Amino acid sequence: MAKFSRSATAAAALLLAAPAMAQAPQGRAFFDRWDLNHDGKVTWEESWEHIQRRFVEADADRSGGLGLDEWLAAQLPGRPARPDRPAPDRQRERDRRTAMFRAIDANRDNQVTLTEIRPVAESWFRAFDANGDGAITPEELPRPTPRPPG
Repeated sequence: MAKFSRSATAAAALLLAAPAMAQAPQGRAFFDRWDLNHDGKVTWEESWEHIQRRFVEADADRSGGLGLDEWLAAQLPGRPARPDRPAPDRQRERDRRTAMFRAIDANRDNQVTLTEIRPVAESWFRAFDANGDGAITPEELPRPTPRPPG
């Protein structure tokens, strides 16, 4: 179970904070939104500011915490359908995102707060800051791996 929780937590961090796939055109646009001062790198401060803004936008009832429904509504849409891969399984996506919510909800009160998100996001940031300079560049992000046909 601990292995699943670590995986879910890592995935949640990516969902919350990752300028993922910055090498693809749409991923580069995503990275650029996180790069608030447009210097070609994302610092921890820029990441945390972005996360806090997204959190406030997602907190529909202004409670200071995200319930599961708010969490699910705020998550990025799944991958768009492509002719070279099967259609996304919506229930599987919902289950995965629910597991992420549960993994981040450290005190098990069915609310995810910024206090609970921060250590996950910091861990993610350190993992992607390959050279340890306090900033993430597109070159430090993993490149998408091509999927085999069929």
